Amino acid sequence: MDIVLQGSFATVSPGFPLGRPRHGSYDGGVKDPRRIPVMTDALTRLWEARPDLTLTRLLGLLETHGADWNATDEETLAVLRRLAEETPARLDDPTGRYLVTTENSAGVATQLVTVGADRVAVRQIPASRTDAVHDLPQPVVWEHSGVRSCHVAAPLVITDTEGIAHRMGLVSSIRVIAAPGEDAPVTSLDGLRRRTLDGVYLLELEDASLLLDRTAWLFTTGRRDLHRERLTWARLLDCTVGAPLRIALDGGEVRELPELRRITVLE
Repeated sequence: MDIVLQGSFATVSPGFPLGRPRHGSYDGGVKDPRRIPVMTDALTRLWEARPDLTLTRLLGLLETHGADWNATDEETLAVLRRLAEETPARLDDPTGRYLVTTENSAGVATQLVTVGADRVAVRQIPASRTDAVHDLPQPVVWEHSGVRSCHVAAPLVITDTEGIAHRMGLVSSIRVIAAPGEDAPVTSLDGLRRRTLDGVYLLELEDASLLLDRTAWLFTTGRRDLHRERLTWARLLDCTVGAPLRIALDGGEVRELPELRRITVLE
């Protein structure tokens, strides 16, 4: 755009792009309206990842993360982008690690699905508090060949190594555990204390598995049924792949379990 001075007036000749600054404000103090699509696009990305929120609740979420009424547009945009990166609306790059929550047709959350580059770990969400305390389902782990569909408010479809597509419910949320390129394998948790635990792990043993959270669940398979044991633990004394697992319980007892085959980060 060309500005031509004629006497005390200025005329603007046709042309594009506009000769205005990319950011900031006009000389007269009016902010550049071209920033608006950038802001609304970022808001849309975040809202698509959390469609269950009303607009007012979404704005409240931004406020709790520092984008309050006094925040600049640049500060608000940074918060929008950060939250959208942490909880994306779709899984585009499966080389990272993600926690996907799925629900049934009634809108009830039923599964926690941890998706890695080549493996999937599925945990059934207990139907009641009683089940969570006494009858927690054993996590199931299997290898996959690709994620066919993973988008909030759409079905989660993952293909196994035999080419069979598994429909795993409607995606209600996606959370990034490790960004693409940052999902390094975990081979040891030696010395980990319960009070400093900041994740959830599945320890795959020689003939059992241990779900490690604030409470540990030991699953062993018998000839006809599955045995569950709830453990109140204090510290992992020895927890390295290729060696027996030794765990100190809250009362001082030390349990030695079979050889640790693999550590899977679930959350």
